[in-house]
Amino acid sequence: MTQQSVAELRARAYEQLDLKPERTREVPRITDEVRKILTGIRNANPTAPSDYIYYLRATDAKEARVFLDVYDSIPRIYARTLPIEAFCVAANISPLRIIEILVSTCVRLNTQAAAIIAASNHPRVVDKTVEMALTDDGIEDRNVLHKAVGFLPTPKSAQTTINVQQNATAQASAAPQIAVVAAPPPEQTIRKLADRFNERRALPPTTAVPMPDAELARESVAVDAEYEDEDDR
Repeated sequence: MTQQSVAELRARAYEQLDLKPERTREVPRITDEVRKILTGIRNANPTAPSDYIYYLRATDAKEARVFLDVYDSIPRIYARTLPIEAFCVAANISPLRIIEILVSTCVRLNTQAAAIIAASNHPRVVDKTVEMALTDDGIEDRNVLHKAVGFLPTPKSAQTTINVQQNATAQASAAPQIAVVAAPPPEQTIRKLADRFNERRALPPTTAVPMPDAELARESVAVDAEYEDEDDR
């Protein structure tokens, strides 16, 4: 198909959608990004569909339904010449919403396909594992099989960690509580020491002769002065 014929088909497609081509430049461009996504899928899996319409038909999103109604309203030969943005504008849907639906559908379908492939090939993998385990060098394969059938114990590191934490918590809660007692005033400690000293020398206890703090201070100063006078002599 020549460029002229493609241009003519595109012009007819815009006419049938009753849409001016410049309207597609007023919305986000996603056509190139969709091509990259589909190319990546096709490179990873050559048998995967590479048509974005296929993936939009595989979802139940209402925006996809509206988009497909507009897409199917014109002949396929015309529709294939238009960018995705044209149908988004005609359907009054944001192109960003369409690419979001497209990506989620691609991921879901390919994940399901991978699960089916893994499940259908698992018996063959088991047969190959048994075959290798029966050889002299199949030590690792034998260990895998022993663990799979429960012949060897499987490590439970996560459970052990939880038990250790629980034991530590229980021990911490069972530990005796240490009461914090405030220290007595220094005057009380000094008085007790003085009482013990007087008791050994058969002297009356300090508590028997109460003395105000001010008087004690004056006598202390007087005694200090007396000692100073003796030193001067």
